[in-house]
Amino acid sequence: MKVDTGNLTRKTAFIMFYNVFGAVLGYVTLFFVMRLIGTAAWGILGAATGMVGILSILTDFGLSGAHIKKVSEGGDAEKKTGVYVFMKLMYALIFLCVSFVLIFLATNILGFRFENTYLAIATYIIILYYFLMAIAAIFKTILRAYMETTKAIIPDFYRVLVQDLFLIGATLWWVYHKDVPKEWIGVLYTYGYLLSVFAQIVVLSRYVSYIRVKKPDFGLIKEYLLFSLPLGLFGVVGTIQAYTDRAMLQFFWNYREVGAYFGIQKIIVAIMTFAMAVNFVLYPAQSHNFSQMKRERVKHITLQAERYISLFILPVVGFGFVFAPELLNLWNAQLVPYSTVLRILLVYSFLYVINSPYSSQLVSAGKPKENLKAGVVQATLNIVLNGILIPTSIFGITLFGLKSVGAATATLLSYLSGFLIIRYKVYKNLSFLYNPKITKHLISTLIVSVLMYIFNVNVFHFVRFYEIIGAFLVYVAIYLSILWVANEVSIEEVKKIANNFMKF
Repeated sequence: MKVDTGNLTRKTAFIMFYNVFGAVLGYVTLFFVMRLIGTAAWGILGAATGMVGILSILTDFGLSGAHIKKVSEGGDAEKKTGVYVFMKLMYALIFLCVSFVLIFLATNILGFRFENTYLAIATYIIILYYFLMAIAAIFKTILRAYMETTKAIIPDFYRVLVQDLFLIGATLWWVYHKDVPKEWIGVLYTYGYLLSVFAQIVVLSRYVSYIRVKKPDFGLIKEYLLFSLPLGLFGVVGTIQAYTDRAMLQFFWNYREVGAYFGIQKIIVAIMTFAMAVNFVLYPAQSHNFSQMKRERVKHITLQAERYISLFILPVVGFGFVFAPELLNLWNAQLVPYSTVLRILLVYSFLYVINSPYSSQLVSAGKPKENLKAGVVQATLNIVLNGILIPTSIFGITLFGLKSVGAATATLLSYLSGFLIIRYKVYKNLSFLYNPKITKHLISTLIVSVLMYIFNVNVFHFVRFYEIIGAFLVYVAIYLSILWVANEVSIEEVKKIANNFMKF
């Protein structure tokens, strides 16, 4: 089967549309949860996904990235797909066994206890959820390897729709049954997650019915293992970054603190998934061009990806930084004290998305070990900083006790170390460090942010949701106007981008 690497902008536009769809629906869901129940039920879900999520790396360990790379290089794709399916199923079963064994050892041998029965039930359900997600990833990665972007993403619409509608339904049900503990609604949320991935698998299975698979080859299995090992170890970094903070907040504090922090993470999820949208299309294209020795083409793709990511994301980050209290108040006034957490995570999310083309570029160049080196530093620093900043004390040693602010700070600082290392490695590999046009984006964002902050404090305080929407539109208009004056964007380019969004 021929791998299609054309029309990256159009394909990325489709994935961005999915991200916008998921983000809007997710925000509506978060509104219902936070407004009607608060952080308790959300905290049960967040704590369960945080604890199990750390082990979820076992379901893949770099295997999906290795498969995409191998298919992009040509050869017998059906045999490679057979190897991938076999190994992925083995990894998923290992995850399932390890998860249940560790819980048994922790609760029956080491003496640890779940904070309550609801959290225990939710944790077991989430284990099954991650197992099914691994099965769904088999189909999704096969489609992605062939650059079947639309078919790979459409099932995600079903998953997100089922998941969020279930969460909204469970929340509304509680409104009329308030005698039921809020924590039990958190358990219902996990059932919603489980049901949603069932829906995703059903749709995905229809799209891959035409793909043929050959018997796994031992020699090829060895190749996959050797290539995926560095990717898997680097994946540990992302897993630690995504789940360690929630797990430590649960261990040292409680599920309500996790609920508030998890709520903030949900708010920035649209920005984080933007990186996934770009890499979903960018990584196979980079791999294909590297296999053809088109280094200048790879450089051009990477720099353009970084420019467009910055162009789209910075106004969102800047606006969120300025209006953090007002935005959090839309969901629940209880979240307003977490404005600093939101601001820190917004900065982290920007660094994450603009660095994604560079980390992807190293892997596509066949240098996953470079990512691993950065990842080891990042993961180590993340654990250490979380351990110092989150708890009030460990073994009698007084620490900072910053709770969620400490978790957010640890996330930002640890990722910054990996960010700088990866940029240096790319510079050594392809002799470029960053797209200088981003400087204009940063200056424009700074100018607009200062103006809007002064106006919000001294002239008119934006509070109602329609006022905040209006303020965002004004923010974007000023941002683009400054970039237009600076010759960074043109009307023709805006029209071209809009057309690609309309054609997907």
